[in-house]
Amino acid sequence: MLRIIEVLNSTLPKFLIVGLLGTITNISIFYVLVDLYHFQPIIISVVSFCISNFQNYLLNLLWTFENKPKKGSFLLEKYFLYLSVNIIGLIINLVTLKIIISYFDPKIIAVAQLVGILSATTINYFGSRYLVFNYSR
Repeated sequence: MLRIIEVLNSTLPKFLIVGLLGTITNISIFYVLVDLYHFQPIIISVVSFCISNFQNYLLNLLWTFENKPKKGSFLLEKYFLYLSVNIIGLIINLVTLKIIISYFDPKIIAVAQLVGILSATTINYFGSRYLVFNYSR
């Protein structure tokens, strides 16, 4: 039990900081394009996901899980695995976003996007930790 707490203490705070930076990127893009310029929320959610996902991948690779790539193809292979794991989170995000928009009609739609992002965080952390970066320290 103590070992689990040690590992979570070393990677979870870093993962959450990286996630916060990605959330700021995601929500900023989403807010400008959806709330200010009235683009379609679901489409912009996917666009903002792609941009923030790549940003988060690099930060998690190099800082959170300290999994330094040895060559370019390794970096690309890891990214596609990371992207695959995070697509599950994107689906959770999109479903949450659609439900909130449909049933609650928020004035600032970016709030619904934020709730969607938060709902996917746990899946993204454990998928990244165990499947992508094989973190075992």
